[in-house]
Amino acid sequence: MDNKSFEATLSMLDAQVNFLEVLHGQPTMVTVTAFSGGFYSGRRQTRDHSNLLGMKPKVPGVVTAPLMLQFRPAVGGYKLVIKNTGKHYDKLIRKSWLETLGVDGPKLGSPTVLTLLDHQNRTLTRENITAAHSPVSLMTQNNKYIGGLKVRGSPYLYLAETEEKSKITFLLSLL
Repeated sequence: MDNKSFEATLSMLDAQVNFLEVLHGQPTMVTVTAFSGGFYSGRRQTRDHSNLLGMKPKVPGVVTAPLMLQFRPAVGGYKLVIKNTGKHYDKLIRKSWLETLGVDGPKLGSPTVLTLLDHQNRTLTRENITAAHSPVSLMTQNNKYIGGLKVRGSPYLYLAETEEKSKITFLLSLL
């Protein structure tokens, strides 16, 4: 692993990627019911998911700011820091509710360390990224991929830790 930080945007060809509040407006409220083992296990709860990362299909003529990140070297990969202006500026991305990715909020763990992978699942570092725009996948330290997650009771599509079949290929654009 090299020890150089770098900045880049993460985007997709057919979808917008950013905080749910940027994609859908603020606040991004969701009412969900807790289930455990297929059984109802609690009353419905309304939560603000504005601070979680998600995606939505691109709409012709509508431009959303790209997700700008700083990739900070860490043992086993990179910690991702938000570089978009606004209230989340300079905050580390962490796993949150149901393995979704976000910043702030309750029940956040340590900053998530992610590995950049090329289309052949080879690890990428800043030193071996030579193109201005590269297709990449992101893998967590649990050997799971970052992909799209649909949650029952929510109209949104979240970025979350998923299995390989749900992984996303992002477009990494160096700044």
